[in-house]
Amino acid sequence: MGKLSIGDIVDLARAGYKPSDVKELITLSEKAEQSKQEEPQGAAPATDEPKSASPEPIAAPENAEPAKPEEAVDYKKLYEQSQEDLKKAQAANIKKDSSPADQGKDPYKDLTDLVASYL
Repeated sequence: MGKLSIGDIVDLARAGYKPSDVKELITLSEKAEQSKQEEPQGAAPATDEPKSASPEPIAAPENAEPAKPEEAVDYKKLYEQSQEDLKKAQAANIKKDSSPADQGKDPYKDLTDLVASYL
């Protein structure tokens, strides 16, 4: 990781970073450069911790089975099934009675009752 160029700083500013954020990134990158230069090339850092302190890979649960290729989702079949269901629903809607429930009533009766109430 090298120093931040002016183009990098401009890109960060366009991305919405504040000047204080950019300054912090610059100081962090300078500190990282200094720490790399202080350590000799190829030498391991002198620590008392053993090498096995690295994170261990996470084991998969015992009851989890890997996905099998034959269990893959068949999207074409699902699409065709949904189209059949749609046709059945449309046929049921065509046969459904859509006439108003008060078909035998006089449509003007409510209007005449309203006018009569004002008189």
